[in-house]
Amino acid sequence: MSSDKLPVTLRDYFFSDPHFFTWENYDKVKDRVSKVSTDILKGFDSHVRSMTGYSPMHMLETECADVTHEDDKAAKEKVEQAASKQLTVFPRSWMIPSIPGLEDERKELGLYMDDDKELVRFQEDKDGFVLTLDTHMYRPSELHLSVKDNMVNITGKHECKSKDGKKVSIRQFQRMYSLPEGVKKEEVVSNLSADGVLVVTAKKGGKQ
Repeated sequence: MSSDKLPVTLRDYFFSDPHFFTWENYDKVKDRVSKVSTDILKGFDSHVRSMTGYSPMHMLETECADVTHEDDKAAKEKVEQAASKQLTVFPRSWMIPSIPGLEDERKELGLYMDDDKELVRFQEDKDGFVLTLDTHMYRPSELHLSVKDNMVNITGKHECKSKDGKKVSIRQFQRMYSLPEGVKKEEVVSNLSADGVLVVTAKKGGKQ
């Protein structure tokens, strides 16, 4: 059976785009994160930038390559347009302990329950599943979704070359989930927020 590529719809920042308003516990998570001051978020950003060379708040800021893919350009424009605004950024796993109330409510909210740093949450019911991944370390063009043999396959791969071209670093991940019974491949929907939150929904009848 051949692999069918799934399209990814690019959205605004997670806590700014109405499409994500129905995400479970959306208001609670946004409320906890919005109470963290802008200075603290910038501190997080500066610290990780110094350690890794990239900005966790702006997923497309990287020195290793130019942005040439159309999807990457579109996402970069959203980031640049939002740069001067005080936006509520989706919490990363490493931020949870420093956000008041969020660490204690992690289990209740179902956030980052495994050691898997990309997996924000996986929810399954009789109609199918909703998968949320933190992919802010990948550009939109580096994410690929497909369905093959009733399996939803999600991959991300980022390659970064040093300026002299002598060193290449590779970051990648892969996730595979069984297509829920009764769910057609055409009913699998994926949306990517400008701050790198990928939400994949596989529900009967294309329910959100």
